[in-house]
Amino acid sequence: MENPEQDIKGVISSLTQGKKEEQENTLNRYFLPNAYFVHPFCRVPSFEPIQVQLPFYNFETINSRRLVQFVYQWYRILSPDVVLEIDSTAFDEKTNSLYATIRQTFTLWVVPFHLWEANVRLVCLLKLEHLPVDKDENPIFPQNRSGQNGYRQNTAPSTRRRYFIQGQEDHYQTNDMLKFVAPFGASALWYLWQLFATLVCVIGVALLWPVTWIYERKLIDSTKKVEGSVRPHR
Repeated sequence: MENPEQDIKGVISSLTQGKKEEQENTLNRYFLPNAYFVHPFCRVPSFEPIQVQLPFYNFETINSRRLVQFVYQWYRILSPDVVLEIDSTAFDEKTNSLYATIRQTFTLWVVPFHLWEANVRLVCLLKLEHLPVDKDENPIFPQNRSGQNGYRQNTAPSTRRRYFIQGQEDHYQTNDMLKFVAPFGASALWYLWQLFATLVCVIGVALLWPVTWIYERKLIDSTKKVEGSVRPHR
């Protein structure tokens, strides 16, 4: 990505609403091979390519990005008609963190006539890495394993750089998360519990305000003692 705030909208749309081939192409283009994925209900840890034996297949090289691809494919299988809107994006260059606020309507294909829908909001945090690229827009990695600061053999350093996704974290409020697992009134019960917790805070302050007063008085007295001890004598 050259402009993360603008480009990420197309990336998210392709991953959540695109066909299998489009999902794969998007992941290969924008995600690093060892990308990780964190969601309240699943997790893909970051790992380097390994050789695995799959049923009915020969040995195949697999990395964490490939597992992220399976997650998105399963997402599309569960909800082929997902509706998703990206409300805003923000990029923090200091930490290479890209934020996207998202609204989505998730429906299971096994539930007829859209009798159940999960209308949820989330904040997607994407950790980016700014890397040089070759002529095919593929990232060029430092040779950290060999202890060198250069680049891979037979690859000349490039002045062109792009942002690649190192990891994705999806953050939901608890009441939104409950809409996936207990859709019939669970989020409303949680909302009532939150109101009850707020009421407990109000009652606690009203009953135990002397505790706060005593603590603040001790803090003021200790501050005065410290200031008096460091004050120069005339």
